[in-house]
Amino acid sequence: MDANTDIDLDALHDAIVSDIKAQFPDLQTVEFYRTEERMGGSTGLPLPAIILDIPEFEPDMNIDPGTEQLAVNMRFEAEIIFGFRTPNVKREIRKFAAAFAAWLRLRRWTGVRTGPAYVLSVARSDFNPELDNYEVWCVEWSQPVHLGNTIWTNDGTVPQQVFAGYSPSIGNGNESKYTKVTP
Repeated sequence: MDANTDIDLDALHDAIVSDIKAQFPDLQTVEFYRTEERMGGSTGLPLPAIILDIPEFEPDMNIDPGTEQLAVNMRFEAEIIFGFRTPNVKREIRKFAAAFAAWLRLRRWTGVRTGPAYVLSVARSDFNPELDNYEVWCVEWSQPVHLGNTIWTNDGTVPQQVFAGYSPSIGNGNESKYTKVTP
């Protein structure tokens, strides 16, 4: 089995944006790392929107992937932003946040190796003064990810013969005690 759990963080960002856009095509904006100039200005923020962030990589000391990589629970935030002029905005944003969280549960991203997504919170977000003129909810989740490069890579060689041995009669000098495994 290939134990390659290397992750490209650029590919992870792109896969998350792409998968969200595919599932929720009515969103006008899906992007990472909001900046002030993208929130306001003369054009404004195309709504409805999801602005994504990764605020933390929390090392998981209980997991050793056996690949010499660092196991982390990567925390994500998705700020869901609706305009106040949306009909029934308070109800609609709650319905959307619930649908997004349900879709997100145990999600893995297209083409990227991560563990499943675990939804941590679905709540109104009133803490960003830049968004005072919008209705905003935040969905938070964590996802297990291995950072760094694995030492185990698949070189493409498929074993032609498999042998089994039983401890303590294993290793060099005990080859004659192994039994050939047949399919």
